Amino acid sequence: MGIKRLNHAVLYVSDVSRSSDFYREVLGFRAKPGAQPDRAVFAQAADSDNDHDLALFARNLGQQRAGVFSPRGETPGAHEPPAGLYHLAWEVDTLQELKRIRDQLAAIGKLGLEEDHGVHKSVYGHDPDGLLFEVTWFVPADRLTEADRHSDGTLDWDRELARFARQE
Repeated sequence: MGIKRLNHAVLYVSDVSRSSDFYREVLGFRAKPGAQPDRAVFAQAADSDNDHDLALFARNLGQQRAGVFSPRGETPGAHEPPAGLYHLAWEVDTLQELKRIRDQLAAIGKLGLEEDHGVHKSVYGHDPDGLLFEVTWFVPADRLTEADRHSDGTLDWDRELARFARQE
């Protein structure tokens, strides 16, 4: 068990629309519908069945909630570029593996946020240089519920582990 693949990359960009057009016109990415296309675009690669392979976020104006864990609009720190890589997301095969990694990150003091994104569950951490990464597990399509589509973001480990105890 362990990391399955790189799932997606998230970039801070100076102009979301311009970058979205570039990735669509030059590389064939398809933007998914979103509530704030001027602030964030999630896109799939041309031949991908992944939920999203690339996310483009408006440049870092202090909203890097999973980076420094401070969503209140603080000025980015020196290690938080206004444009550039925000984080990479690694995918695992099982919720149990995600929990194992979560526990290991917690044990070494590198665990950040834990979030329920509806279609996927995620933990965030920092490497020894402070670079942000996400580890994610996707709910199998045949197990998605309406509640998954309207998650409040809170990851309830006990509930999810009980729900997916028979996933393997």
